[in-house]
Amino acid sequence: MLDPMSRSKRRPKVRHVQPRLRPQERAELPGPPQRDSQLSPPEVLERIEHARLTREKADAELAVLLDQAVGMGIGWPEIATRLGVTRQAARQHYQRRHREGAICQDRVA
Repeated sequence: MLDPMSRSKRRPKVRHVQPRLRPQERAELPGPPQRDSQLSPPEVLERIEHARLTREKADAELAVLLDQAVGMGIGWPEIATRLGVTRQAARQHYQRRHREGAICQDRVA
């Protein structure tokens, strides 16, 4: 007997890939920031700004490394594993970033 729910109404399965890290690499990863209830509001805001700047710097470095990996012919499955996402998610994010970059460059020119 056929399943009463058609395939189109089923939810797609989402798969998250965890990167395989060596023990020494796991030890190097920073943990979640500690909550410090002794911080003043200006100190909290300063930490927020610092975290944002750190994230922007890391995103820029990651973009350069992705460009380099793609240019070297490294496959999306291998890149995605290192990013901890699916191949499709990695590729879509990369292509979206390149399209946005091209649009921004067209506006500047």
